[in-house]
Amino acid sequence: MRIRALDSIRGLLLLQMTLDHFGRPISYYLYQCFGFFSAAEGFFFLSGFVGMLAATSKGVKDPKQSWMRWRAFKTWRYHMATLAGLSLAAWLFLPRVGYLFESIYSHPASGSAFSLLLANTPEYLDVLPLYVIFLLAGSFVFPLFTRAARKRQVLCLWLPVLALWIAAQFGLRDACNGIFPQWIHHGDFDPFGWQFVYFSGAATASWWRIARRDEAAGNALAVNAVRRATPAIIVLLVFCFLWSHQFIALAEPASFWTSKVHVGPLRFANFFTFMLLICAVVRRWPALLDFRATNVMGRHSLDVYTAHIVLIYLWMATPGTVRYHGPWNVLVPVVACVLLWALAKLREPRAP
Repeated sequence: MRIRALDSIRGLLLLQMTLDHFGRPISYYLYQCFGFFSAAEGFFFLSGFVGMLAATSKGVKDPKQSWMRWRAFKTWRYHMATLAGLSLAAWLFLPRVGYLFESIYSHPASGSAFSLLLANTPEYLDVLPLYVIFLLAGSFVFPLFTRAARKRQVLCLWLPVLALWIAAQFGLRDACNGIFPQWIHHGDFDPFGWQFVYFSGAATASWWRIARRDEAAGNALAVNAVRRATPAIIVLLVFCFLWSHQFIALAEPASFWTSKVHVGPLRFANFFTFMLLICAVVRRWPALLDFRATNVMGRHSLDVYTAHIVLIYLWMATPGTVRYHGPWNVLVPVVACVLLWALAKLREPRAP
């Protein structure tokens, strides 16, 4: 059973990511507009959260969560088709973006092989490979979460995820990337940092499932603690919002704390509290965040995200006289969002 509000929020995040990727002037107002985090963190977190809900509902019929491996394979096919199509288009008639595929053009055989293995990921083509990896890993980890009967078991399963994230803050990715040729482009997202976002979403869903079960059995301690924390969460979010936009006289935090590449500690804390507030709203007033237009986009997130990559590459291939001047740099991003919504509508199954 899908939660409409969560699909709607995922659709909203897709729209925000699309507008952010089109650049200024819209991204000036949208990118990290709520604090030290972007729409990407919310999307990864919700993907893990919704994935755990799906794993729980499918656990009886599919205890090994084989559906996640099929989803990973489908995502890999989408990624490879997009990569092949864009690299060929850039070579034939989009020379402005050809430099992004230099690793493939200069090393056709090995570059293609590393791309198939998801090690070589040009700009904007580095997110779907992460989903493939997380889905494959999740097909082995999620069954453990679904079998957890106590909240402390969820915590124990989450600790290795935390350990990887801590290691990511101190160069784990660079150490692993050292085994590959230097010409490979590994993408902007550290998988050891971003797995923390995805699996924390899954752990949160699993922990809350147990907490609600305990509440139904008469033990509402955990649920009440979360509810009592809501005012503190709001205060923290307001503080981070004011700090990130320099409305209060505090020096900006060092990049270590707010790194997007590695998901810095402050960045994670800020977005995690934001997602807790969103979850609280969804629990109490689900209709408040249920938007029909973005709901359909959230249900077809893979198609929408893949199409948005193609649109971004077409935009980057457009001459600067158009990209950096109005009204095109406002009109085109808005039209792109409408096209993505139309694509999602076309992907809806037709009523018999």
